[in-house]
Amino acid sequence: MQPVPGIVAAAVPLNLVTGFLGAGKTTAIRHLLEHKQPGERWAVLVNEFGKVGIDQAVLGGEDIAIKEVPGGCLCCTNHLPLQVALSQLLSRAKPTRVIIEPTGLGHPARVLDALREPHWRAALDVRATLTLVDARELADARVLAHETFRAQIEAADVLVFSKADVLSEADRERAREFALGLVPPKAYAHFLSAGALPREWLDLPARQQPLRRSLLHKPPVFSAAPAATDIEPPFHYSESLPEADIAGWVFPRDWIFVHDALLTVLFGVQQALRVKGVFHTEKGWIFFNATRHETAINSESSRSDSRLEVIMPTAQAPDWLELEAALLATRQSA
Repeated sequence: MQPVPGIVAAAVPLNLVTGFLGAGKTTAIRHLLEHKQPGERWAVLVNEFGKVGIDQAVLGGEDIAIKEVPGGCLCCTNHLPLQVALSQLLSRAKPTRVIIEPTGLGHPARVLDALREPHWRAALDVRATLTLVDARELADARVLAHETFRAQIEAADVLVFSKADVLSEADRERAREFALGLVPPKAYAHFLSAGALPREWLDLPARQQPLRRSLLHKPPVFSAAPAATDIEPPFHYSESLPEADIAGWVFPRDWIFVHDALLTVLFGVQQALRVKGVFHTEKGWIFFNATRHETAINSESSRSDSRLEVIMPTAQAPDWLELEAALLATRQSA
């Protein structure tokens, strides 16, 4: 797809912020957005693995355009969703900077290949790819052997060990050894605390050489379930994919959940790779984000609806209808 002539006056700086599930990408991007310069117009293209866009619901703000491409990873398509979404962001939002957040289960190499195609050269200035890694995951041989994880590390121009404020000294030493053992070595490797990603890292240069991509990564086959934006809430979907089992829910904005009862249900989801949602409770709006290592619960601005997405290891999904019944039981009586 050719960009529309004249939609941008100069090449717009663009970065990929990638990383495995739970690495802290959304927190880091949110920090960047909260600290951008007044008058700057930023655009964020979010690619959720599932069909319920949690990140889109929590990243929006003044002078920030959010575009979501739900349902799978951009790298597994013919690039058409990426091309369309980018063209729309550039033409409608006219941003001064673009950030792309691929799904935590996605390979960044093909996304970068698409962004470097000749027809984007006048419109986009592709800068450093930042790969976030929760250093605690480096102790798990399954993560180290995971083809997606290796592809994300390979693509990194800046290797960022996130959540440094909760790492043990053993975690830090393991991260240092991991970085030193990479071939070729990374020009930039940093520890990051509390998602406080420095804006200066976005302007570091990107590698120009082609990136290798494993032929083992095959496009997943998705069900015919509609995207959450196709119908009005309440909405539910679930599907089993090669990478994970996944389910999502969207609830009307005026549904109010009982805070403590809701958290009991969410904490009761065992073995999940990620449990992520935004909810309207009687104590206000909250953002819930749980991974294998930690859980964060933060107050949130008013949103257009409540929503939840759960990603489980393949073939380990709970009874989704049972979980749904438990969620609905926490809805406050009228």
